[in-house]
Amino acid sequence: MRAGKAAISCLMAALLLGPAGAACAAEGRRSPVMKDFIGICGHYHFRGLTFAPAARHVRNYHSLNWDLDVTKPYQDPPYPFALNRVNWERLYGGWQEAGFEIDACIMFGGFKPEEWVTPAESAYGCGKAFARFFGPSGKALVTAAELGNEPGKYSDEEYRTIAHALARGLREGDPKLRIATASVTVGESGDYAKSIACYDGWLDLVDILNVHTYAIDGTWPNRLRTHPEDPEGSFPKVVRDVIAWRDEHAPGKDVWVTEFGWDAHRPEGASIWEGTPIHERPSVLSRVQQAQYLARGYLLFAALGVDRAYMFWYQDDGPEKGLHNADGLISKGVKQPAFYALASLKRELGDYAFTRVLAADSDGVYAYLLEADAQHACVAVWSPTRDGRERPWSLDLAASGLGGFRVSRCVEVALDESGGKELAVSAAEEAVSITATGTPRLIFLEQGRSH
Repeated sequence: MRAGKAAISCLMAALLLGPAGAACAAEGRRSPVMKDFIGICGHYHFRGLTFAPAARHVRNYHSLNWDLDVTKPYQDPPYPFALNRVNWERLYGGWQEAGFEIDACIMFGGFKPEEWVTPAESAYGCGKAFARFFGPSGKALVTAAELGNEPGKYSDEEYRTIAHALARGLREGDPKLRIATASVTVGESGDYAKSIACYDGWLDLVDILNVHTYAIDGTWPNRLRTHPEDPEGSFPKVVRDVIAWRDEHAPGKDVWVTEFGWDAHRPEGASIWEGTPIHERPSVLSRVQQAQYLARGYLLFAALGVDRAYMFWYQDDGPEKGLHNADGLISKGVKQPAFYALASLKRELGDYAFTRVLAADSDGVYAYLLEADAQHACVAVWSPTRDGRERPWSLDLAASGLGGFRVSRCVEVALDESGGKELAVSAAEEAVSITATGTPRLIFLEQGRSH
């Protein structure tokens, strides 16, 4: 069925999600199944067994100053140890044993640009040593490495010198190791992204274009974290722009979103500004909204044609610590609704891949079709609003190309340890009716099954 609906998928995506939304169908690209799509940003204290129910990809902020002293002439890092004697093989090996595939974001922001004694030589040498040790042909601990995170303190020229040398070293050290850009934009470089023009002349060394995006609407000091589908927000736009650039200039390269997420500083039920200092107003969401938005964000990225997405952040210290300290799956050791939402997506949709858009009305309902095989499909339905207000929705199976399919079950994405509540669906012979809410509801269909 997936191949047979390619033209419909391309047209619907182009109309509803913009030109980049059609990239998957237009190029014959196939979306990954959800268990291969969901990633988490982590760090040294990440514990694989704890987070394994929620994802199988982890992105580590691998600080270069742990491995290298750039203020001195280059010397190979003392792998398997970091300079501070952290055993990388033991740390990454533990994450692997828990089932995780590792992307290492090689960050050099811990050094000022002027501190590098031999920038190109040190970056090249470290890249080569890193790939030889960590790469698939070495200890097979890391499958991808990023050329920085958000290196905004480096000028474009300084960044190009170091990133290009690092990429050459990584490629020579292990050609099987995939290489990703730092966070990029199709516009001019800024504090949080480098212009994609920085890679002019050496993009052949790069396998993955890397994007960071946060859903923020408005201007300081009244800007707000908003929902992922907000037509006034920038959340999907930066991703669409990079995908469109990729399609024109670098077809075949992956696009990953390696940072996205939502702070959740507002207690459930509190008024929108209650107890929130002005500098934290971008994050006045509740933990339930955070979970809903994350689940919807992953689904939205899949529809846009993103190849993988990593949410920020794995754990936090609580909202009283300020911005970016209430965006974790676990807070102060307690699993949050977001943890259960990701675990629910992975469990319920792990073998399903996005196929096409059935509805994408920012004032109505979003509905996406995902498929596991020719006999098993799922329709994810939700209300794309900030407050998740309820809206009725009906699907004509035959008119949607799903003739012969029948409902097998319906479950809501989980927000707690219950695992998600089973829902009753009104199903006639060729139609399904449901109430869409802010939490995605998953209608599972089977070919020829009688409801």
